[in-house]
Amino acid sequence: MNESATIFNEPPRPYPQLIAAYGFLPNLFRAQSAMPEAIEAEQYLIHTVAVREGTLSRSQKHAVLNAVATVRGSEYCRTLFGHSIANMPGRDVALIDFCLKLAKHGPWVSEGDVQTLKHSGFDERMILEAIVTTSVGLLLCTLADGLRPQLDAELKLQGPADLLDVPDPIDWPKTLGPHLGLLTHSTADSPAYAVLRTQFGYVPSLYRLQSAVPELLNAEVRLLEAVQFPEDGLNRVQKECVLLAISAANLNTYCSTLHSQVLDILGLPPEESDRIMEDHQQSGISATDRTLLDETRKLASLPGRSSQLFETDRLRTQGFTERQIIEAVVVSGLANFLNTLQAGVGATADFPPRKVFGPKDLYLFSDRFRPISDTTFPEDPDSALVARVREGNIDVFEELVRRHSRRIFGTLAGLVGNIEDARDATQEVFLKAFENIGRFQGRSKFSTWLTSIAINTGTDFLRRRKPSESIEETQDDEGFRPRQVQKWADDPERLLAASQMNELVRDAVLRLPEKYRVAVLLRDINQLSTEEAAAVLELSVPALKARVLRGRLMLRESLAPHFVRQEKTDA
Repeated sequence: MNESATIFNEPPRPYPQLIAAYGFLPNLFRAQSAMPEAIEAEQYLIHTVAVREGTLSRSQKHAVLNAVATVRGSEYCRTLFGHSIANMPGRDVALIDFCLKLAKHGPWVSEGDVQTLKHSGFDERMILEAIVTTSVGLLLCTLADGLRPQLDAELKLQGPADLLDVPDPIDWPKTLGPHLGLLTHSTADSPAYAVLRTQFGYVPSLYRLQSAVPELLNAEVRLLEAVQFPEDGLNRVQKECVLLAISAANLNTYCSTLHSQVLDILGLPPEESDRIMEDHQQSGISATDRTLLDETRKLASLPGRSSQLFETDRLRTQGFTERQIIEAVVVSGLANFLNTLQAGVGATADFPPRKVFGPKDLYLFSDRFRPISDTTFPEDPDSALVARVREGNIDVFEELVRRHSRRIFGTLAGLVGNIEDARDATQEVFLKAFENIGRFQGRSKFSTWLTSIAINTGTDFLRRRKPSESIEETQDDEGFRPRQVQKWADDPERLLAASQMNELVRDAVLRLPEKYRVAVLLRDINQLSTEEAAAVLELSVPALKARVLRGRLMLRESLAPHFVRQEKTDA
C-alpha cells in the first residue's frame, strides 16, 4: 500500500511485545492501525512463535524468518528480521533447507522431508516450531507485499541478499500426511477447541495435530478470532472467498476443502466454490467481489502466481473502504499462513475434497489467466451466433449444434470407443454447453470450449465403466520406450485395403492410454492447433507436444507389424 493509503486515524495503541521484539513499533503494524485487534493477535503470535524461547532457539527462528523473507523477495521483512544466515552450524543448514522448501514449494513437502530433518537431530516439536515460524514469516511477507510500508528510520537497509539455493521440486508427494506423529492431547474443554467448534462445527485436523503444543494452538486461534471470524469490515462470505481463492492458487487441497465447506454452511453452493477455485471470473459472485479476488490472489505465496502488484486504487474504485482494503491484505496473509502450516504438518482433509490439486494446476493461476503461448487465436467464426444465443435467441443454438456435432461425436467415439455411448455423450455435451453458454467468456474459440466439455464428458463416461487413469499434466515418460521404430512401407495402401487399414488404426488408437489417446485425437483427428489442444486439456504447450509425440510413437509401434516392408532374403 502506498504511503497515501496508509492510515493513522488515531495514535497507535501501545504494543509492548512488538516494541520489545523490535525496539519500536514497525510501520508494518502501524499501517494496520484501523485493525488494532489484528495487530494484537499478530503481536501475540510473533511473541509465542519467534520471541519466546522454545525447543528452537530465538537465533534459529530469526534465521528461518530471514531466509523466508529472502526467498520471498521481501526487502522490508528481510530488513526487519535482520539476521544473517551465513556461517550457520551444519544441522541448522538442514533446518533452513526444509523451511525454504516449505516457504517456496509448500505443496511438494512430504513426510520424507520431515524424516530428513529428524535424521539431522530435530525432534517433532522442534519441527513443528520450524513449520509455524515459516508460516509466520510468510504471513508478515504477505502483509509487506500488500501494505507496502515505508522502511522504518530505525532499520538499516540490508546489503544484497545471499543467493539461496532452493531446488525446483521434482516429484509430487505420492502419499498423504500427517507428517508429524505428535500425540494428540485431550483438550476437549480448552477455550481454543470451543472457539473452533463454534465456528466450524468440529475441530479441523489442522488444529488437532498441534494440540500437543497448546501455546501455538492458542495463538493461531486468537489470530482466527481477530481476522477470519469478525464482520466489522469485509463480511464472512467475502473473507472465506478470499481464503478459498488463495488456497486454490497455492494448490492447497486441505484449506480449499475446509473453506468450501464453510461457504456451503454460509449459503454459497458448492458449485460456486468450485468456480472460485477454477476461475473466479466465471463464478456467480458480484463483480465487486470478483475484483476483490483478482487483487488478493496476487498475494498468494506459491511462486509464479502473479507478476502483478496488489492494487489498492482498483479496490477503492469498487467502493471498498480503507479498512476493508487493509483487511483484505490481512486475510490474504492469514491464507498463506494456514496453507503453509498445513503443508508442513500434512493435515489430511476431514471430509472428501471436491477438488484435489496437483502439478497440472500450476498453470491455472499464473496472473489472471493462464497463458498458453504467444500465439493469438484467429477470430472465432462462431462468435456472432454465440452472442445471439446469449441474448436469448435460443433457436440459433441449433446452428451451433449442426456446425459442431459431427466433430464432437468423432471426438467422443474415439475417446469412449463405443458408438452408443458416444451418441449419448454428444447429447450431454450440447446440453451442458447450452446450459452454461452464459458463462462462456470468449477467451478461447467456442469450438475449443465445446471440445473441452466433450473431453470431460467422455472421461466421465469412461470412469463410470471402470476406474480411469488421469489425463492430468504429470510426468509422461512412464517408462515407455518404442521398441520397433522401423521404416514403414512407402505405400501401405498396397499392403492393406483401405477399410482394413482404417480399422487397424482405429483399434490402435483405442488401445492407447487415455491421456495419449485424447491428445492424438485432438491434434491428428480433429486437427486442432497445438495451442488449442493445449487449452482444451489445460496443459502447457510443451507438455501437449510431448504427449502427442509419445502417442504417435505408441501408435507406430502398434501398427509397425502391419506396415513394415519385409526385407527380401536370399534363400
